[in-house]
Amino acid sequence: MQRYFTDKELSAGKVYTSDSDTHHMKNVMRFKPGQEFHMVDIGRTTFLCEVTDTDDRVHYKVVSEIEESPELPVRMSIFCPLLKGEKFEWMIQKSTELGAFDFHIFEADRSVVKLEARKRAKRLERYSKIIREAGEQSRRNMIPHINFGKSLKNTDFETFDAVIFAYEGNSGNPATGLNRVFKTIGPGDSIAFVFGPEGGFSDNEAALMERFHSVRLGARILRAETAPLYALSAISHQFEQPASH
Repeated sequence: MQRYFTDKELSAGKVYTSDSDTHHMKNVMRFKPGQEFHMVDIGRTTFLCEVTDTDDRVHYKVVSEIEESPELPVRMSIFCPLLKGEKFEWMIQKSTELGAFDFHIFEADRSVVKLEARKRAKRLERYSKIIREAGEQSRRNMIPHINFGKSLKNTDFETFDAVIFAYEGNSGNPATGLNRVFKTIGPGDSIAFVFGPEGGFSDNEAALMERFHSVRLGARILRAETAPLYALSAISHQFEQPASH
């Protein structure tokens, strides 16, 4: 079942006209009257919809509301530096599929990739498209936001219930595992997950962030783009698994 997102507020029984996804509906999916799809409205509610007409745009009728809860029970914000090549795009795509709430790009002391301010808007447009498509594919009911934020030194982490600092210097210390962080958070909490660039964090950054939950992600050193996927998978396992009997 194909899924789309709209900025409209939908209601069952009413007819609407497609907006940003008209091209995909008409030319890729080749929708015809009678075909069904899912549409998530601005309130993050999912509806079953039926195509009613396909003239210059696609017109559809809202059939019914769908009860579902595809989002993680906790809101996990990813604080990430830009990465080389296609690694960053791969990371935001997979992190979206695994339930990331949003993305904040920061410039780390050892960041290899630098992006001029005048190029950021164009890059964000591309990143947002990747995230949107990943959200549709994984049947989420929200699209994570992405933005260029501040340095770690100038970022206000006090708004989060927990801050997880993935530091490669902890790899040999089992006492810094994620399990100890899980004991301090619960459903509905907001978590900031911070990981570094290919060259790792500087000593200054490590000292700055040590007041938070400085953790290891297993006994091995992970590539930068793998770190958030490990954390999101661990969060899913901890908070989405049904209780054992």
